[in-house]
Amino acid sequence: MIQYYQPSKIMFGQGELRRLPLIAAEYGRKCLLVTTPHVEPLDKLFNKVKELLSSADIQVIHFDKVLPNPTVEIVDEGHAAAREGEVDFILAVGGGSSIDTAKIIALTYGLPAINWDNLLEDYSDPFANYSPLSNKELPLLAIPTTSGTGSQVTQAAVITRGTEKITVFHQNNFAKECIIDPELMTTLPVRITAATGFDAFTHAFESYINKRASEFTEIQSLKAMELVINFLPKAMEEGQNIEYRSKLAIADTLAGCSLSNSGASAPHPLSEIIGGITNIPHGEALAVVFPAFVQKAWKDNVTKFAKVACLFNEELESVEEEAAAEALYDEIVVFLKKIGLYKKLGEFNITEEQSKIIMENPVLGFLPFGDKEWLQDILRNSI
Repeated sequence: MIQYYQPSKIMFGQGELRRLPLIAAEYGRKCLLVTTPHVEPLDKLFNKVKELLSSADIQVIHFDKVLPNPTVEIVDEGHAAAREGEVDFILAVGGGSSIDTAKIIALTYGLPAINWDNLLEDYSDPFANYSPLSNKELPLLAIPTTSGTGSQVTQAAVITRGTEKITVFHQNNFAKECIIDPELMTTLPVRITAATGFDAFTHAFESYINKRASEFTEIQSLKAMELVINFLPKAMEEGQNIEYRSKLAIADTLAGCSLSNSGASAPHPLSEIIGGITNIPHGEALAVVFPAFVQKAWKDNVTKFAKVACLFNEELESVEEEAAAEALYDEIVVFLKKIGLYKKLGEFNITEEQSKIIMENPVLGFLPFGDKEWLQDILRNSI
């Protein structure tokens, strides 16, 4: 039996941002726009979005305080802004941090305050059918400006409390509609292009090897990985090339859909432990742990690891399956070097205390992807 759920309506294509007034008007006349700070290079886009909304007589309250790895405090501020503004819907414009912040604001709208203990502890199952948190929750629209997080098509929101990055899952976190316009990705700096592109690859890879994978998600995962392998280096060289940006946006969306239906594997929670303690960007933290994970895990899933290795190097199709699977480690290392993300954790100037906290993190004892010692080996080989 296969179950597949993807309720978000996707508007994809160059110039599709122009459809925003018509789409947004269906959801009300007052909007909370959730973004990172109103500064270059995205300030012009934020102004354009507000102009488009204004053309449909939609009043905009701009909450522009989102930062990378958004904290509970940031979300609380956005929640208060939505409540005080009595808005009709939430619009997220940006990367995963903005979309994830907007998800929680929309999900909890109508509550006098967010009960973080309840939210972070009781909503941890990606595939549960939870009751609504509020009878006044708002619709969410999403316009991604990066190609990597897939947040516009997932039920997950990653929020930081203290040194912990915690994922809140709820089926009502899915955006009602998302506009994916590759033109909006052309101003992404090379470093962010690389990090978000590799994030998309890991979404596809981890959902591909997850036990919940189905034929539906496997097809999406393989295509997403193929697109990232072929077009991420090109997009880094020619950031304005709309074809390359379109291919990465497709990869991001396919990987997000696959992830939302199959789930992740060990690299994601391990990278979130690292990111919560060190504040290293998510895609870069993934790149730190990924080679060590592949080297450790290939024997557990030879056929699929071999198939991914062949996406990187067609010559591996002529070797024994086990040899191809083992070779994936070398292919990943070569690819990470090519996109400038091959680094050990020590190269980020983390302290000995941070390393100790990462290695002894109690979360390692509760992850369903291997025992604590197995996971610690991956971290140890990443440092």
